[in-house]
Amino acid sequence: MLSVALLMAVAGISGLLAQSADTLSIDLETALEIALSENPRVKIADMEITKKEYANKSAYGALLPQIDLIGQYQRAIKRQTVYFDEGFGFGGDVDPSQYTPEELQVLQVLNKVMMPDPETSGDGIQMGRFNVWSGGMNVSMPLVMPSLWKNIQMSEVDIRLAMEQARSSRIDLVNQVKKAFYSLLLAQDSYLMFRKTYETDSLNLENIRNRFNQGVVAEYDVITADVRLKSLIPSILQSENMMKIADLQLKMLMGMDSEVPLKVKGSLENYHASMFDVIIPADTSLINNSDIRQFELQSEQVQNAYEMQKLQFAPSLVTSFNWSYTSQNNDFKFRDYRWDPYSMLGFTLRIPLFSGGQRYHGVKQAELQLFQMEEQRKELERGLKLSIRNNYNLINKNIEQVVAAESSVAQARKGQEITLKRYETGMGTILDVNAAALAVINAELQYRNAIYDYLSAKADLEKVLGYDINPLQTNE
Repeated sequence: MLSVALLMAVAGISGLLAQSADTLSIDLETALEIALSENPRVKIADMEITKKEYANKSAYGALLPQIDLIGQYQRAIKRQTVYFDEGFGFGGDVDPSQYTPEELQVLQVLNKVMMPDPETSGDGIQMGRFNVWSGGMNVSMPLVMPSLWKNIQMSEVDIRLAMEQARSSRIDLVNQVKKAFYSLLLAQDSYLMFRKTYETDSLNLENIRNRFNQGVVAEYDVITADVRLKSLIPSILQSENMMKIADLQLKMLMGMDSEVPLKVKGSLENYHASMFDVIIPADTSLINNSDIRQFELQSEQVQNAYEMQKLQFAPSLVTSFNWSYTSQNNDFKFRDYRWDPYSMLGFTLRIPLFSGGQRYHGVKQAELQLFQMEEQRKELERGLKLSIRNNYNLINKNIEQVVAAESSVAQARKGQEITLKRYETGMGTILDVNAAALAVINAELQYRNAIYDYLSAKADLEKVLGYDINPLQTNE
């Protein structure tokens, strides 16, 4: 009765997901579609592209005129004092023969105003008023600014790099979703296999008990069969726990709530039929590899930074225009203020001559960074080619293991049938039956693990080769 109760408990645990009306049944393709649309990492990568596009527009905006409205108020705590010397031009330096009498008379008046007697003028003349108000507009625009043009090129490379990083995030996500999906299938198949074995061994235990009650077999056989049945329970619980962990991992990658019931369609054995039809490409050029593409874009960034350093030696030309109104007063009677216009148009030419060697050393630093990128690329390519070679070897080895494990499963099942018949006729022992059942379990586990290892190695190869979503092509 205890074994029957345990069987019912195990069956009840496995039926929880199937009994839920809201269970989401998915296959691998559906899991990938949900993950690529709901995973936060993909959304963040897409936002990064948008952010870089705004940065690029900002770089273009630096070439356009910059227009600012300016308002200013200044309060003089103490007004400025000025002094005029005789050499200012209104004193003894004046040649009377160069002016008419009327002009000489005006100069004499100005001389008295602008050049007072030093003995009576005190410490000088205070100029200006206490309140100074100004408002207007400043306009500036670069005419020749090579560094701005190079900055636009760098921002365009940033956009391409962000797009490639987003593609890399998708490739990595596809790889993780596939392996998580395969892990859930492996845990599910293991759980179903142990459960089926438990059900079969429960029936065998009842049969042995009946034969014991009839006096056909010894009590030792009943005890041995019961112990074997109970020894399956830890394996069932462990496989169930693995299934829950794989389920949570897949939900996390898909961006789903962990409370949503999920059921994957199919089993690992369904992939066995198509394994041998897969065409494994021999192209190891790494053209589509995302790491190489990102590295090339990063190298382009370093090259642009090097050219940017060299452009620090180039001259620049900027034009500016200022237009404003100014009013100076000693009170705050705004209605009586007089506003005087002021405007100016100018050009600023900047030719770098000397900066303490900063520009020169900056160029040398950028050159060394270029050499570093070349060496790093060589190391990256060697590592990726080694990874491709290892994945090829793993795929071939796993295919051989699947073939061998498939044959082992068939032989183990046949051996179990023979052992059961020998035991029923009294020519075999219960130990032979247990050994045959254990051989079947081990063969089944090896078979499914070999399929999982093959699928995992294939997913890793697809990642290195730079496959976005589509798996390795199959021979239709």
